[in-house]
Amino acid sequence: DYYLPGTAEMLRKVKMMCKLWIRLLLIPVIASVLSGCALSPSVPVFGAAFPGWLFCFIGAALLLGLFHWLVASKQWQESLSPLIISYPGLLFLFAVILWFILFAN
Repeated sequence: DYYLPGTAEMLRKVKMMCKLWIRLLLIPVIASVLSGCALSPSVPVFGAAFPGWLFCFIGAALLLGLFHWLVASKQWQESLSPLIISYPGLLFLFAVILWFILFAN
């Protein structure tokens, strides 16, 4: 076996730093999860209440369709590759933008 002097001390420091980072990251994650428990705005449509995020998602899908038509007509697909990563990211971006436009107080 190969042994480096000070390896045990270095491993102990790495473990301690990992525990510190987990604690520092865990607090904001728990806070953001708990703050997400608030009710989302609902939109009444023909007597039924639908969540606001649903309309943002549908609008984002329509915007993504227009964006895809523009990208395909200009042949810019190569600059957005891989499309399996960029299109869901754009869908999320459009949905968040619509959420801020429509439901920000």
